[in-house]
Amino acid sequence: MKYNEKNFKENRPTADVLMSSMRSMGYTFEAAIADIIDNSISVQATQIEVKFPIDPTDILIAVCDNGTGMTKDELFDAMKYGSALKRGRRSEDDLGRFGLGLKSASLSQCRKLTVVSKKDGIVSAYIWDLDVVEKEQDWVMIDCPEDEIRSVKCVNFLDAYDSGTVVLWENFDIMRESSGNEYGELMNYQESTAEYLSLIFHRFLNRQGANKLTIKINNYQLTGYDPFLENHPKTTVRKAFTIPVKDKEGIERMVTVQPYVLPFQKDLTPEDKKISGGVENYRTKQGFYIYRNERLIVWGTWFGRGRDELTKYARIKVDIPNTLDSIWGIDIKKQSAKIPSSIKQRLTRAVDDAMDVAVRKQTYRGRIAKVDDKIDYIWDRNDDRGTITYHINRNSRIFDLIKDKVDDEVWNCIDMILDEVENAVPYQQIYIDKSQNKVNEEIDEERKAEIADKARVLIRLAQKTGNADKMVIIDKLMQSEPFNKYPDLKQILMEEE
Repeated sequence: MKYNEKNFKENRPTADVLMSSMRSMGYTFEAAIADIIDNSISVQATQIEVKFPIDPTDILIAVCDNGTGMTKDELFDAMKYGSALKRGRRSEDDLGRFGLGLKSASLSQCRKLTVVSKKDGIVSAYIWDLDVVEKEQDWVMIDCPEDEIRSVKCVNFLDAYDSGTVVLWENFDIMRESSGNEYGELMNYQESTAEYLSLIFHRFLNRQGANKLTIKINNYQLTGYDPFLENHPKTTVRKAFTIPVKDKEGIERMVTVQPYVLPFQKDLTPEDKKISGGVENYRTKQGFYIYRNERLIVWGTWFGRGRDELTKYARIKVDIPNTLDSIWGIDIKKQSAKIPSSIKQRLTRAVDDAMDVAVRKQTYRGRIAKVDDKIDYIWDRNDDRGTITYHINRNSRIFDLIKDKVDDEVWNCIDMILDEVENAVPYQQIYIDKSQNKVNEEIDEERKAEIADKARVLIRLAQKTGNADKMVIIDKLMQSEPFNKYPDLKQILMEEE
């Protein structure tokens, strides 16, 4: 079908409806702040200050930078939904993508966005106020008069620099409606934002020399984390390699892959634990760390590959250029990505390589062979140079059934609880009770009924996660403790609807 211009008809989106709906894109507070900082880094800022309120009567958030700034025309375009600047060829260090981040991230948290920018000695300011847009029901932006710009909060930050930008958030309606305490909510976000930015931008914060980035939250200067503990003497650094990938224009780009295997926790100092991102994440945040122009996008995931207790210290750094955004499926919020099928197999080989080292680092400690390799045991017995310890087998199929049902944060908590169960086994009392024949090891009908019910629950969970073949599920269960001890159970489960 050929199109004729006389049949074209403009169909502009309804301003207040579109702007309000885009507020629900799913930004977290921390991710919204990071999106603003992306813009600052893209314009060569070296000093960034995130200002939280210090007085309950003055509620605001400001992100201030000393970047190149914008002229009045450039600022006007930057405030547009779908900035025209993103239409042309982007610079290779640009951290933006769609021309929506400044607006969508800001207005996901507040109703009033003010941006003041200084360039060539001239200061300009524009305001998006949802109250005004809803009243006028049109794309009405406020051009702040020159004589009123000095009254904009935090604008004095620009006095110390030849150029720069201040992004100001006000009127936090969502926080006000949810808790009634905007000040308290923002204070709660201050620490979590510091931790988030210290991880997301750690490679910028840890640079040396003129390219080093400084980020402050009020007067507190952030220190970048190091999720790979690259300078630790017991970190195993595998050989880096590159994977050529063609972008949407057919130009060959390079993806760089660097595997690491981190030290055992016993070899960490308190400072090591802190800079690696916290002890609670040390073992559980294994997997890929995806960077786009050195900015961390996704971390602590194997993208569908099961987590492994033996490989809990393996982490794979993957660097991708912004020219491969569409292939990697990076979203507007820059909070998710997926591995392109074209390179998944090659990345898998990198994982296998790193995992081999991680497994050897674990198994040299003397894992004892199981009685029957066909049985999926709940407990592992380990010999560390003559010292015997027992650990719950997190590779058991019964754990595989629930891992797909919970997110990483929940699984991290489960993993920590299992750690404490392992460390609290009352070996001495068990030995005494066993030697006196006081341990009840009889299997009664009530116990059999409990095991059967647990098997039914796990079967339903497995079917909900996509494995609908009941026979396969039952076969796997019957190879796992405790179900393997009840051979009659298999026929009962198979005959049930």
